[in-house]
Amino acid sequence: MQSVFEQAYAEGRDSLSERELYEMLAALGLDVPKHELIPDGNYLAGRIHDIENEYPERVVLKIASPDIHHKTETGGVAVVDNRADAIAGAFDAIIAGAGKAMPEARIDGALLLEHVEIEHELLVSIIDDPTFGHMLTVGRGGTLAEVFKDIAMRPAPVEKPHIEAMLKSLKTYPLLQGYRGAKEADIGRIVDSIATISSLARTNKRNLKGLNPLRFRFDIAELEINPLAVTKDGRVLPLDGILRFCEAKERTHESVTPDVTHLDKLFHPKTIALVGASDKAEKMGGSILKNLIHGSIRKQGGAGAAIFPVNPKHDELMGLKACKSLSDIPEPIDLAVLAIPAEFTPPVVAECARAKVKMAVVISGGFGEMGEEGRKMEAEMRDTARKAGMRLIGPNCMGVYFEPTNFSTFFLSSEKTVIPRGDVNNYTVLSQSGAVGVQLIQLARNVGVRSVVSYGNMIDVDVADLMAYFEGDEGTDVIGLYVEGLTNGARFIAAAKKMTKPVIIMKAGRTRAGSAATVSHTGSIAGDYDVAKAVFSATGLVEAPTLQDLADYVKAFAFLSARVPKGRRIGVVSNAGGLGVLAADATAGTCLEMARFSRSTVEKVTAEARHYVTTGNPVDLGPGVTDKEFLRAVAHILDDGNVDALVALPGIQPYPMRPDHVVDGIIELNSRCSVPMVVAITPAEERFGLFDRLEAARVPHYDTPERAVRALAAYLAYHARGRE
Repeated sequence: MQSVFEQAYAEGRDSLSERELYEMLAALGLDVPKHELIPDGNYLAGRIHDIENEYPERVVLKIASPDIHHKTETGGVAVVDNRADAIAGAFDAIIAGAGKAMPEARIDGALLLEHVEIEHELLVSIIDDPTFGHMLTVGRGGTLAEVFKDIAMRPAPVEKPHIEAMLKSLKTYPLLQGYRGAKEADIGRIVDSIATISSLARTNKRNLKGLNPLRFRFDIAELEINPLAVTKDGRVLPLDGILRFCEAKERTHESVTPDVTHLDKLFHPKTIALVGASDKAEKMGGSILKNLIHGSIRKQGGAGAAIFPVNPKHDELMGLKACKSLSDIPEPIDLAVLAIPAEFTPPVVAECARAKVKMAVVISGGFGEMGEEGRKMEAEMRDTARKAGMRLIGPNCMGVYFEPTNFSTFFLSSEKTVIPRGDVNNYTVLSQSGAVGVQLIQLARNVGVRSVVSYGNMIDVDVADLMAYFEGDEGTDVIGLYVEGLTNGARFIAAAKKMTKPVIIMKAGRTRAGSAATVSHTGSIAGDYDVAKAVFSATGLVEAPTLQDLADYVKAFAFLSARVPKGRRIGVVSNAGGLGVLAADATAGTCLEMARFSRSTVEKVTAEARHYVTTGNPVDLGPGVTDKEFLRAVAHILDDGNVDALVALPGIQPYPMRPDHVVDGIIELNSRCSVPMVVAITPAEERFGLFDRLEAARVPHYDTPERAVRALAAYLAYHARGRE
């Protein structure tokens, strides 16, 4: 197989011809169509009678050119009867048509193939994403692949059970099952073929220890087989394909294993040096110093961190002795916080390295986000830190907040950044943007925050390292993650796969950038965000489409963390029919199923309602129901073994519903029942106190039925994956 690439490379090509692609796939053990290259008319004349005997009644001719990738668009494909005159005519027409359509294209002749009757067409491709490496795509194939855009994607190589799941996720999967008279496809044979193709993908030669390195001199840059055809006689055949390759690059400079070295010093430092400290609270260095003193200063005979403000112009700052430089600090430094302009930062990072600082947080902006000079400074700081074994957070970040010690490196005052705290603080926020991190803690109202990390440009510590650290943090039950870009996709995947705690992620920058080098259909179908989305799904992360959704999902996961649902069946109960209908509609496109109540439950709920009642699902108890009747109906539904979770929609406006009694009753039911429950009550200023009471009792409240259902769907879908 390697010889195919070697020959193409020697000829100055970075792609294989269709004939060479068939040769490679055959070497892997795949069935390929009978084929041969016809370079010119003389060759055809000498072979024509043998072709009539060796090939079936009809044959296919395709233009053979390293420069023409989409053959049908240049008239480069013909299906003809296996007769000398028909084949010769088609050959001449194809060669002439290609020359006219693309005069500069190199023409190698025409590829002759056996014609097969196709039952189903699939698209199978491998693309080399610059962030995540090889990705396998499976989807609806044929000339209309870009129109249907019915694809599933996953980091490659992919194991057979996951390939089958990818096929089943396609909207057109029913066609493979024999929909409306079509012949049922052999799914096992299709999966085997795709798994063989997927085996061409790899992310790093270090994963291939003991194998001949010459065999892997080249990497797949882009491979597309379209169609991978299922024929009427049951064969699975690649019938057209594109393969581009490049010389393999060893990625030894970046580890694919998350690194938590010294991260504990970020949250539990014994000594903190603040470089750029100020006595003016309105300045960055003054605001940070004030926050540090408020939460972390070592008291006489007590616990906490010792803070050393560093500023050569002062002897004392906010009651603390100021140091002229890091070398004046009399204790080993666990954490250095740098709040100085960008141009002064690299020399101070070098000073930190000489002082054997374990961890540094670079708050300032003005680095890589500003251009080439900034990237050079980042590279200098990164190299300095790595040589010294020091870790860096940032630059261009706010650093950290840690609730157990009220430790904060934020440059925003505590008055401007109110961080929710409660009896349980189990929510950790990891945000590339400091401003978005602040929004995430404020949107998730009443959810107790354990930690916030604003990690900025990630020149050293990245999101994968932080995920790995908080996976081992006993106080964190759910992680909210905001990312804009990733520096090491392989490390991110490695960290995500090992997470046993829910990670709710939102990815910014979703518009398709695309690649000018992409020539396959896949490049037109899948954009950069589609790749990231596939990675999130494959690694078990919960994706939120908006910041509000992220906060809503986090609330469900944080409050319901001790309640593991048995399934996806939900009950919906309201005293206003419209609210229940909205909730039922919101289940469309989610994993949720509307539960079918037992006969006993229906009878009990009917008995509770003295007025109008609809006892299907959703249940409408009618506007005349009292709070006691509403709560007893909720209790009956919670006790129904067919219900895995409940959405309660008490429209508390009409009398005789008493808001205080409704809230007290829901809290009491929630305390005695293990079934996950969410509540939606229309917001009004006078009701905020009610919502606070509900959420203090760890009952998730949402302003609308739709938001309640979406959050519950995310929670139940996450737990369903664990059972599958």
